[in-house]
Amino acid sequence: MAGPLAAVERFFERLFERPAARIFQAHVEPVHIQRGLERAMESERRMVQRRTYAPNTYRVLLNTADYAALDGDRAALTRDLSESLRNFARGHGYVLLARPALEIEGSAAVQLGDVRVYAQPVVLPATTDRPAGIPRPQPVAPPPPVATDTNGVGPVDGLGQATAVFAAHSSSMPRAQLAIRVPNKSVERFQVHGGTVRLGRSQDNNVVLSDDRVSRHHGQIGVRLGMLVYTDLGSTNGSYLNGSPVTEIALGPGDVLQLGSSTVTIEPST
Repeated sequence: MAGPLAAVERFFERLFERPAARIFQAHVEPVHIQRGLERAMESERRMVQRRTYAPNTYRVLLNTADYAALDGDRAALTRDLSESLRNFARGHGYVLLARPALEIEGSAAVQLGDVRVYAQPVVLPATTDRPAGIPRPQPVAPPPPVATDTNGVGPVDGLGQATAVFAAHSSSMPRAQLAIRVPNKSVERFQVHGGTVRLGRSQDNNVVLSDDRVSRHHGQIGVRLGMLVYTDLGSTNGSYLNGSPVTEIALGPGDVLQLGSSTVTIEPST
């Protein structure tokens, strides 16, 4: 958990940022929202079995005037903030069970210059080896139906943004495929039907990578909480997603995993 020094730093950030915005009647800038999201992630993260899980659902409330003053495409701003928050989690080694999703709303109850961020508590995956004292998540009612984008890739949030994360499917039809690129070999594609897909140099993997820099059992892709999630299995050279080191992360279309000198690109199934 964050130490006393970090708590003091956050206190002074709140002390100076918010009143200054009100004194000078300056509208909220995207960087203020970004910092508020990062503080909310820090406050709501949970550590279980040496892994720190961070929340992935956020609600941002701004004064109605600040909300109206946001320049440009709000959907694009939301995507940029989501990616920034994802990078923040990666940089701190936090585990995200899905890409960060957020909504920005205007409210007359929020003072001008304030940024209020509410993070949904982390729902830990159900495991049989849960440490003592960590309650198992209780069943909840299924969510209401959501709209999908025109490509059927995923749900669309209230701002019209397609959530770029693969949802688990109930039918046998694949919803994603892996484009596998090994040095000096042609591209091969592996259809994901569900279950667990293991990747590595050993012949007992689902996807065999003939790459000396890939471990015998390098990583795996599985379904968790309705999302495709990649997990590094303690590989020697590590795993990278879009150039950043990862141990466990939700996957979306266009993501590129680098294992040794090989890459695995996540693609919608054709």
